[in-house]
Amino acid sequence: MALQLATRGERILASGRRAERLAELEAEVRIDGLQLDLGSEADIASACENMPPLSGVILNAGVTFSERFLSGDFEIDAALIQTNVIANVQLIRGLLPNLKQNQGRILIIASLGGLTPVPYQSVYAGSKAFMINFGLSLREELKHENVQVSVFAPGGIKTEMTNIPSMKALERNFAPVAEVAADAVKTYDKMPALYVPGRQNKLIAGLSKIVPRSFLAKQAERIYRKALDS
Repeated sequence: MALQLATRGERILASGRRAERLAELEAEVRIDGLQLDLGSEADIASACENMPPLSGVILNAGVTFSERFLSGDFEIDAALIQTNVIANVQLIRGLLPNLKQNQGRILIIASLGGLTPVPYQSVYAGSKAFMINFGLSLREELKHENVQVSVFAPGGIKTEMTNIPSMKALERNFAPVAEVAADAVKTYDKMPALYVPGRQNKLIAGLSKIVPRSFLAKQAERIYRKALDS
């Protein structure tokens, strides 16, 4: 997304944990890097306080894992919730004065997994469900403050986040990252309430409105259990 926005002339401030990845982006024209650990409340507060004027923000950071909940670890659960939920809430609250002053926009990158139950990714799905409802609620509040909010909910994407052994059997269904990034940029331009890219993802999102969630959970459980056992 940073590369695509910069290519069309936007000035980008890209944040991330790893200095080497930020250096790669900074080698591109019109992209500056900001090293930021979303696990640190102090780092987030400092970044918000020292942020230059912004026309918009895209909240894209996220982590996941796929395993049986009984095999998991609460520290990992807490770290996921910190990155996927708490850091985003803190960033939005901290950046709102900046965005309000510049009539800015907020694009929240959620997930199709926030619209449907995802067994074996229970904590992740819960975190994305929070961000979808949070974003849609905030949209209605902030429209009176001249700040636009939109939620983008893609399905699986071929990224470093999904390059884990437990998802190997599912990766043939994952979309190319550049394609999804282009859809996200279009969403950032148009700022609909909620956008789900991809025909199959749209179908699943539509089914979630008319089919009992318990049924969708059972179907997803079979698919993910097979993938975990393969």
